Amino acid sequence: MITIGVLLAGVALLIFVFYWSGRYGDRARGSGTSLRRGPGAHTTFTGRTKVAYETRDEAEARARSLMKRDGAPMSVYRCATCTKWHVGHE
Repeated sequence: MITIGVLLAGVALLIFVFYWSGRYGDRARGSGTSLRRGPGAHTTFTGRTKVAYETRDEAEARARSLMKRDGAPMSVYRCATCTKWHVGHE
């Protein structure tokens, strides 16, 4: 009886994970794209791909613009997934 309960809990967990990743992840994302969330993730918390900048200077200019507009500190980092530059919250 305990084995069936553990099995049902495992299935419920898998269903939740697939539901969550489908809701907050981009269904069209390519292989190798991280599902992790946070400031260093390749996608936003809503699943949209972050804007990618070709150069660090472009990303820093955008970060300065966003800091002026929103007043929140922003950081620039090189993405391990696409090797381009992204702007994120500190």
